[in-house]
Amino acid sequence: MRFSSARIAGGVFLIIVGALWLLEMLGIIKFNICIILPILLIVAGVAILVSRDTWFGW
Repeated sequence: MRFSSARIAGGVFLIIVGALWLLEMLGIIKFNICIILPILLIVAGVAILVSRDTWFGW
């Protein structure tokens, strides 16, 4: 099973964001939670644009 570097980077990014979110919810760190959704939307949009497997067969 091969993993692309984009998939690995995306997974690492989601793990880091999830860990930060958990630490913020536990009160261990202070993190602006309102920034997570826009960042995830931007990353998802970029991932769709650069992915080689398109939904429309182009």
